[in-house]
Amino acid sequence: MVNFAWYNSPEGKEELARRREERRNIEELERKTGSFTGHRPNKLGNCYSLTDKQSKYIKSKLAPVLIDLIVKEGIERFISGGAIGFDQIAFWTVQGLKNNGYPEVKNIVAVPFINQAIKWTDPETQYWYKKMIEVADEVVYVDELTEYKVEGAAVGEYHVAKMQKRNEYMVDKSRIVVSAWDGTKGGTGNCCRYVRKVGKTLYNMKPQYDFELDVTYGFNS
Repeated sequence: MVNFAWYNSPEGKEELARRREERRNIEELERKTGSFTGHRPNKLGNCYSLTDKQSKYIKSKLAPVLIDLIVKEGIERFISGGAIGFDQIAFWTVQGLKNNGYPEVKNIVAVPFINQAIKWTDPETQYWYKKMIEVADEVVYVDELTEYKVEGAAVGEYHVAKMQKRNEYMVDKSRIVVSAWDGTKGGTGNCCRYVRKVGKTLYNMKPQYDFELDVTYGFNS
């Protein structure tokens, strides 16, 4: 039963005002935020090294898109997922813009669980991952958040469902999602479908068409 007396009391009115302000702040932060989802290196021309030609090429295609989002769409925060492939290329592209003309941009990493990189054996991959965690403006360990926990899975340890939870977190906190998706099934496809489901705007750079940009506007755009 709704307690109308409480809602009309000074305490109730104060609490409702606090909740409205909190919601406004969340919506404003979301309006200024973009995030990323994309394939692993095997679907992006085998860009396993961040210093190889293909990684640099993807970065060159991505940077103008991000500049447009910053300048024309008012995006001030970018969240990447930290995985090998498009996630890390996106993070370092943002970092490059942050260091060269857009210092106000916040570069955030949303990690599905703290031990995400424990099984990555390549020394270069480990180096860039650790460096990313060090220089990020914020690191979020998604499986530590109550609303994104995976039932029955230990916090900090691998579980396949945590990848999707990480993706959902990034989408939920963003107005625009930038993807590198070729239309195939998998984690990136699941994330892009979730973007559409919740009404966010998707900027998809199609790898199969030389990263041609296709924009699908959502009702929250």
